[in-house]
Amino acid sequence: MRPLGFISNQKTAALVQDTSIVWLPLPKFDSPSVFSRLLDEEGGEFTILPDHKVREIRQYYEYPLVLRTEVITEKGSITISDLLPLGETVVIRKVNAEVGFKVLFKPVFRYALYRPIIRNSRFINPKGRDCIAFLHSYRGKVRRKDKYLWKLSEGEGVLVANYSSDIEHGIMSERGKTLTANYEISFDETVKFWDSFDIKEAEKFRELFKASVFTLLGSIYSSSGGSIAAPTTSLPEVEGGSRNWDYRFTWVRDSSITAIGLLDAGFVVEGRRIINFLFSLINFSSKPFYFPLYTIEGTIPPPEVKLNWLSGYKGSKPVRVGNAASKQIQLDVEGFFVSAVYKYYQNTRDEVFLRDQFDKLSHIADWVSRNWTLRDSGIWEDRGEPRHYTHSKMMMWIALDKVGKMATALGETDRWSESREKLREWILTNCVKDGHFIRYADGENEVDASLLSAPIYGFISVDDPLFTATLDKIEKELVIDGVFVKRYKKDFMGEAKYPFLLTTVWLARVYLMLGEVSKAERILEKLEKVSSPLYLMGEHIDPVRGEFTGNFPQVFVHAEIVSLIKNAEGRANG
Repeated sequence: MRPLGFISNQKTAALVQDTSIVWLPLPKFDSPSVFSRLLDEEGGEFTILPDHKVREIRQYYEYPLVLRTEVITEKGSITISDLLPLGETVVIRKVNAEVGFKVLFKPVFRYALYRPIIRNSRFINPKGRDCIAFLHSYRGKVRRKDKYLWKLSEGEGVLVANYSSDIEHGIMSERGKTLTANYEISFDETVKFWDSFDIKEAEKFRELFKASVFTLLGSIYSSSGGSIAAPTTSLPEVEGGSRNWDYRFTWVRDSSITAIGLLDAGFVVEGRRIINFLFSLINFSSKPFYFPLYTIEGTIPPPEVKLNWLSGYKGSKPVRVGNAASKQIQLDVEGFFVSAVYKYYQNTRDEVFLRDQFDKLSHIADWVSRNWTLRDSGIWEDRGEPRHYTHSKMMMWIALDKVGKMATALGETDRWSESREKLREWILTNCVKDGHFIRYADGENEVDASLLSAPIYGFISVDDPLFTATLDKIEKELVIDGVFVKRYKKDFMGEAKYPFLLTTVWLARVYLMLGEVSKAERILEKLEKVSSPLYLMGEHIDPVRGEFTGNFPQVFVHAEIVSLIKNAEGRANG
């Protein structure tokens, strides 16, 4: 597939393919899309079409989260700079054209279910009050050819998609006519905002590191501090298959990994914002994180439904919105969250913050102590029978361990030591076979790549013979070409066809911990190569074609890349 560019204003995100905006939910990350061509050829788009034959298209990030597309035609070039401005439900496309071009502006509503009512340059939802307008401030000739198509001469200026939740509030309302908008100023001020983030550049893999950091920053919903797992829905694990899920939610696990990545990159304020948001979700009446995922505003997640009118990405049906994983019990998430809090404390020694939240941390440890014997759906959200997944038990132990360490740091009693020892003994008795960890208790002699996280999070030493035997079996059964790692061989839906990039980066982190730096760098070099020129990555990869599959970009992959690169630098610098 042609590369996809990602832009965000921390309210929503768009994906750009060549000269087309092919995905844009409005007004928020998890809203219905108005441009949906990514999931259906008739799903709506905002496309710039040069009048002459295209020879080459180049794309790169002109500024952070500002995508520049250079279109070289037989008669001249067109440059397009795409940006989502801060505080607005607007797309700005700054264009400098040496040749004429057309603009196909074809918005739709409710994921392309409803075609718009068109009044001049406004496109109105026939089943609602929201609308989107096509606006331009262009130094050149502009004329409309039909209801969705405009013809523009050579020139320069901005083309704008302006969304309003109500036709009486939009830019073309009476109010909007009084409060005029200058989109070129908005463009420039948003560039300044993204440029203001002081990234401590990596010594190696600089472009990959920078793109990863801004993917993390672009995943944050600024109104709450929640972080999405990915900005898309239903991009398939396998083209034509049915493993198609909606990731536009805040997963406790993913967000905790994202917070750690930001903390490793030096973004303490942003990492703490995510942690604060997650703290706000903890309840005292039951499991601390009652759901494994929440909306970006922190509310109960919606049900999973199928959008049967959409053909899906390259025929991959069904297209889903909402995520049924919200109905599962996932026991690892508290361990991931506590690890993020512990990382924040290690980096800042902020005892005031820790003490303010200690009742919630204690509740997590108390609940885990009482409930670690439960079965769950595991990190991979298996929709089959709940089991005693080894990784989940390890993360529960890590929750107890790190809350205990923070209690000691505050001069409080670590009252969970007995539960920790019982849980650890249970894991070593029930989750080990033939000298290595297995996927779940009392299972077959099968491993799972989630076990790679055991030394990363502190359950076991990386050079412990029990772990090295586990690593050896993972390398033999799940690693492809010494680089890419499958999660497991199969699950309730059958074979796991493609490697998973989170576990691939975990393998690199394990190699780094073992001092096998060249192996870790080989993985990074491969990821850098396949993600060039935009350095964005999906959830899975087809190693034969070198193409990403699954939702895109996958935020926790980028978070782990940030941590890997910073850890490698720390090791190199002693």
